[in-house]
Amino acid sequence: MSKLTSVGFIPPPDFPLEEHNKVHSYLNKYKDTHKLQWSLFGLGWNGLAYRYRAAAEYDNEFTISIEKFGNSPPSEERYNQGKALFGFFVNAVSVIDCFCFSAYCMASILKPEKFPLSKSNELRLRTKGVASKFTDYFPKDNLTRKMDECLSADSYKQMNNIRIVLIHRGTPPRTFYEGGERSGMATMPVNPEAPSNQWQFDFPVDEQTTTLFRKWLSNTLEGLIDSANNFCVSQLGT
Repeated sequence: MSKLTSVGFIPPPDFPLEEHNKVHSYLNKYKDTHKLQWSLFGLGWNGLAYRYRAAAEYDNEFTISIEKFGNSPPSEERYNQGKALFGFFVNAVSVIDCFCFSAYCMASILKPEKFPLSKSNELRLRTKGVASKFTDYFPKDNLTRKMDECLSADSYKQMNNIRIVLIHRGTPPRTFYEGGERSGMATMPVNPEAPSNQWQFDFPVDEQTTTLFRKWLSNTLEGLIDSANNFCVSQLGT
């Protein structure tokens, strides 16, 4: 199997390897003429690959544990499931963050005054802020549209809400059911960012809990990186 040029390892099979390598190849010619943009682009582009691989591994760990031990395992395995859940959502959202940071660095090659990178405070980029700048300065580019679609998607919003709660508030509770349509199921709050008396326990804990988000992430990332490749061709030239 092929390896990623930038990091040297074989990524998960649902990672857009070829397009990732193409973008890296395009940007490589700027490593001497635009050293700042190149070095920071590499930081994000490598990070993107690392975070996706980690998210995929945590997805596998969580799914295997649920299949083997169920949704209400002994405490030690419940810890393992919680660790995998945390690892998945934190890394999955970071994939998008790293992509947007890399896109910002690409744009800085063309418009360094509009996409500055020379001061510490200029590197404190928020993902939505990057998308907003692309809307301002590259309004018709497909990369701008793809970033907007990603950040406005319900799957992204839910992943990010879960990530924030897991990082800052702890481990979400599970509700278990006996009898009725949900008998044997376990659910977590679908709105964990809300106060506890407003939680809606509609987020199933099962073999698809992380896998469905991973599928969304894979499809979205493929579109983002393909658009980044087109941005290189149309904006940076061959």
